[in-house]
Amino acid sequence: YAHYQLPPDIINEGGIIKYRFRCLTNPNRFVTRTRHDDSTSNLRRHAFEQCASLNDHEKDRQLTVAEFARGSTFNPHRLRALHVKWFALHHRPMKIIEDDVYQDILKMFNASIDITSARTASRDIQHVFNITKDVVKKKFQDVPTRKHVALDGWSSPNVMSLLGVVV
Repeated sequence: YAHYQLPPDIINEGGIIKYRFRCLTNPNRFVTRTRHDDSTSNLRRHAFEQCASLNDHEKDRQLTVAEFARGSTFNPHRLRALHVKWFALHHRPMKIIEDDVYQDILKMFNASIDITSARTASRDIQHVFNITKDVVKKKFQDVPTRKHVALDGWSSPNVMSLLGVVV
């Protein structure tokens, strides 16, 4: 109904109630539908095939690239950042990035995607660590109270031993 002025005009023709939907692009054109009719094919036909406001690709029911990718927020740098977040927060192995099925899934959403290697993902994680290390250090220096630092060791879900600093 987005193609038509709402609410529609209500008309009475010989005791039959009809709705007259006026085209937003050309208000002189309208499509009439009876009250008891539950089909919208005549409305759809005008809106998607006959209206003069439609481009040729719309009349042929083809999508433009912008319409096809509507809502897509793909960015290769953001994908790498999300990989870092995924691996670090959810204990995922970086080798998963080289999995054939995972790569097929990514290519389904963007055929021209450049998929990085597990080695690149490891470097990305180290890079994020080096960037955030200085920020965290500065935040601790700005706190005017005393700080206590302790070491804590544990095993992660993937059975790797870790040593952490608790402040």
